[in-house]
Amino acid sequence: MRKAALLLLLAGVACACVSNKKFNSMKAEALRLDGELNSANTRIDDLTRRNDTLTAKNLRLVSDSTRLYMSYTALQERYQKLLADGSAETARMLKELETSQMALNERSRRVNELEAMLRSREEAINAIRRKVTDALTGFDGKGLSISIKNGNVYVSMDDKLLFRSGSFEIDPNGARAVHDLATVLAQNPDINVMVEGHTDDVPYRPNGQLRDNLDLSAKRATTVVCLLLENKGIAPSRIIAAGRGESLPVASGKTSEARAKNRRTEIILTPKLDELMQLMQEQK
Repeated sequence: MRKAALLLLLAGVACACVSNKKFNSMKAEALRLDGELNSANTRIDDLTRRNDTLTAKNLRLVSDSTRLYMSYTALQERYQKLLADGSAETARMLKELETSQMALNERSRRVNELEAMLRSREEAINAIRRKVTDALTGFDGKGLSISIKNGNVYVSMDDKLLFRSGSFEIDPNGARAVHDLATVLAQNPDINVMVEGHTDDVPYRPNGQLRDNLDLSAKRATTVVCLLLENKGIAPSRIIAAGRGESLPVASGKTSEARAKNRRTEIILTPKLDELMQLMQEQK
């Protein structure tokens, strides 16, 4: 409409004031200006749309920035809390580690003590064996043997050395061996003694004095204990007598040789190590 009005105006002017050539020039200029106006309007519309788009993006960016800032603040608070909690946890773990280290050191100290006492016990047992072996050298090959079993010294005397068959009266030759052993025990008060009597598996015929093999083995052990205690240097509290009967044979079979080995008296020597036993109880 503006364009039409402008053309009409120009036509009137042309008719009234200017020549046809002048009119055509002015008409062309008017058309050019109208085109530039339309182009300008188009650019304005485009810029308006772009501005609206940028505004929306800007709003989203502002919203995202706000959300990220809040997230960052929350993360920073959590980080500070973790640092504080971590310090407390670290302190607790260090305390536990220190306590564990102290317990380990104490345990190591006890183990070292125990190992030292075990070495002392082994040395004591070997010393006992040497002393007994030296004292009973004259009875080698006469039914006497000395060995170490289960951490103890075993002095084993065959039946033929100590007792006649079916009797608990000691033979004079065997009595000398017991007396020689008693001398060693009197000189070493830190040795405990257990005397065990053993028989074969041949059933014992009861009589007025004995009922069975167990009774015979117990009385033989008692006889040896009484003979040891004739040495006043040995305290009775150090010695125990036990009858085993046929329950602990050292040889199997029904041969005369096997049964002869099972008819024996064992004198078991154990060094007194009360401190060692107490320490072993504490280790449990």
